[in-house]
Amino acid sequence: MTGIQSVLNIEHVTEISVNKPGTIWFEGKNGWESKDAPDATFDNLMTLAKTLTNLSKIKIPLSHDNPIASVVLPGGERGQIIIPPATENNSVVISIRKPSLTRFTIDDYVRTGRFDNVRIATKHEAILTERQRYLYELSRRPDGQSKAQFLREAVKDRLNFLIVGGTGSGKTTIAKAIADIFPPERRYITVEDVPEMSLPLHPNHIRLFYKKNTVEAKEIIEACMRLKPDHIFLAELRGNEAWSYLEALNTGHEGSISTIHANNTYASFSRLASIVKQSDVGMTVDMDLIMRTIKTSIDVILFFNHTRMTELYYEPEEKNRFLSTM
Repeated sequence: MTGIQSVLNIEHVTEISVNKPGTIWFEGKNGWESKDAPDATFDNLMTLAKTLTNLSKIKIPLSHDNPIASVVLPGGERGQIIIPPATENNSVVISIRKPSLTRFTIDDYVRTGRFDNVRIATKHEAILTERQRYLYELSRRPDGQSKAQFLREAVKDRLNFLIVGGTGSGKTTIAKAIADIFPPERRYITVEDVPEMSLPLHPNHIRLFYKKNTVEAKEIIEACMRLKPDHIFLAELRGNEAWSYLEALNTGHEGSISTIHANNTYASFSRLASIVKQSDVGMTVDMDLIMRTIKTSIDVILFFNHTRMTELYYEPEEKNRFLSTM
């Protein structure tokens, strides 16, 4: 009825996603690919979503007030469903993870070279790597062209950006400019309260929304973990979602962009720590651990005032020092 089953039947496909009606994305040996799906209309997707939640015996029915559900398909595949108002209007997000049937022996790993050239884990050193030193020196150059090149190189290294400033300072505008230089072939999720963070250059993306009294940003961030994004862009750090967001950055989703209201780059650390501490989880976490997590998660901080960048924070040695004591 939607075309999803035919994609599930494709050999070597491990992930299927409908980001919005009309197109099915799937991941296999060649990475992410897409195909037109004219039967994947909003109405058909909603029917499928409600059928799957019923089959999974979800206690609270999928609805406007409960727009997120985790399901299990009849074939054993696990899925995540998100409907309006947590998605764009007239859009349904369905993501299905297909269990791999491949089974390797230890000898297979040896034969295929999967055990070759393994780096032995050692304690993180406080000294800078060559790459970090290059970025550090680039960030210190006074000209605008060097700053632009620093941003491009930071994106290439999947560093995490925090953009700081007051209302009307240009935070969202620079966030979109940085997002535009991320690789177009990866998978992205934006999390917002109002639709501002469009990604016209990244076809495989999902726009999710948190709404007061309906679905919290924390719920959206947690749902993102089951949608297999390469990158998560969070419009603003402001509440319960802050700790979940930091955890996401440390569980394979590095290379992110978010914003926060603060008076300068260094003030953003205490501001973010305060937001985390006031959350339900933060109340149970030691402030020292919160600050360590922030300092080792956020790589680049840009402070904007009246649409101009007036401060840039990039201190990899400080991050390395924290990591070396963990």
